[in-house]
Amino acid sequence: MPDSTGSTGPQPWATRDEAERSLAEILSGARRIANDSGWFEIIELPNQVYAFWEPGHVEEVNAFLIVGSERDVLYDTGMGIASIGRALADLRRAEGWPERELMVINSHNHLDHNGGNTDFDEAWIIEDEWAIRKLTEGLPADGRFVAYWDQLKDHPGVEAPADFDPATFRIPAFARENIRFLADGEIVDLGNRRFRVIHTTSHSPDGLALYDEENRILFGGDTFIGDEFLVRDLDLLELDLVIASDLDVEWHYCSHGPQLIEVMRSGYHLSIIRRMIEGERTESVTDFAGEAFPVYELDGVAVILAPEFLTY
Repeated sequence: MPDSTGSTGPQPWATRDEAERSLAEILSGARRIANDSGWFEIIELPNQVYAFWEPGHVEEVNAFLIVGSERDVLYDTGMGIASIGRALADLRRAEGWPERELMVINSHNHLDHNGGNTDFDEAWIIEDEWAIRKLTEGLPADGRFVAYWDQLKDHPGVEAPADFDPATFRIPAFARENIRFLADGEIVDLGNRRFRVIHTTSHSPDGLALYDEENRILFGGDTFIGDEFLVRDLDLLELDLVIASDLDVEWHYCSHGPQLIEVMRSGYHLSIIRRMIEGERTESVTDFAGEAFPVYELDGVAVILAPEFLTY
């Protein structure tokens, strides 16, 4: 029977293949909730979680609504290509929910995760000067990211709004007085469940993961997204994986692509990254959004190094 969060409890997966098949079945059978954006797929997931997925862009970004008994959390606000605020209102109407307290939390302040912040009155972040600057400056249409915004792709039933133009797209500035701060170890209490804030720094200086120890749930932002890491520095990644290796995770919600991915393998990843730091790795180069980045690979784990790109 489901527990108070809607979870069916720990899944007895014997192998990685079995885990991947089970999660694929959950996602393929998940209910889609109609909305008027034409851009978001809203997906009902286990544990009273709803994904706002943007599969019409190569990034396939996910923002997550986490429903609580006293308040809800919106973990990220997406790319800003379409209004997540209106899509959230569509979801509330479809589910017959009343208006209620909402806490908007940014997993970090890259352009694909805070693009919809101005749909809301407040946003909670890790207190970090780079993050504050990114939010309060917004992202002007200066041409640097045209190649990034232009990476649309086909997905059934999804289309960018008619007024979306990669050449002129911008993310509005968010008012400094509307920014609120969370600290490492602080508890976000939804009433029926509690999430601990985990500050991570390898992907961005302001990484903010949420971990529910009782229900074994992790929202890892872009720091933990499987066997491939996009980081500023290998040593910072090692530190983040030391923290993650102590977490008992059954439900791992991913901020890009499939909304649920296999249970954490942070201990394994940590061992691989330490070997990479010692020089045991193959090296290559990959291209993304018109830029080239070094890639380290070892035993099925890949690390893309992009310090300047990640702190634009």
